Amino acid sequence: MKVLFMTNVPSPYRLDFFNELGRYCELTVTFEGRKATDRDDRWVGEKSKSYKPVFLKGKRTNSDQFFCPSILKIIKKGFDHIIVSNYSSPTSLYAMAYMKLHHIPYWIEADGGMISKSENKVKFLLKKRLIGSASHWFSSGHITTQYFVHYGAKKSEIYEYPFTSLRKEDILPSVPTIEEKIAIRKKLGIRGGIR
Repeated sequence: MKVLFMTNVPSPYRLDFFNELGRYCELTVTFEGRKATDRDDRWVGEKSKSYKPVFLKGKRTNSDQFFCPSILKIIKKGFDHIIVSNYSSPTSLYAMAYMKLHHIPYWIEADGGMISKSENKVKFLLKKRLIGSASHWFSSGHITTQYFVHYGAKKSEIYEYPFTSLRKEDILPSVPTIEEKIAIRKKLGIRGGIR
């Protein structure tokens, strides 16, 4: 199965996710740019091991968003599934408009989303049109699912999946004692009380 996953910039937790996903399909990942301007250059992840990365050329429009018209050349190569994760970027908006116009189904994926209590009606309707235009949705949990439904997604077509950047070696075998917490805080130079 050929899958295209569109995202903005590489980040460690996303690259780990792509390496895992690429074990189960023929995965191509497009990146709008190589890095965000508001992140430290040392914040990098593992290299691609099980997917094909494609770095698009385009014009930066925000810290981590770009406009890359060349995304259409990638889409035209033909995929069984296309997943858009950064759906509000100019590149994604352009791609989704093209896919909608050419009746190419696509998924929207989010690993978070909060319903705005104070947005105006125009912004709500635009988001509803944008998010509701997909054929399927990937949600990282219950709150994101509520977000999708609020903005027009069909609940029956939302698939929740466990999205995490934790690895087995990141999980402590037991809760640290107060003494261990104090020692760790001293080592890291953290002041204040312990909870």
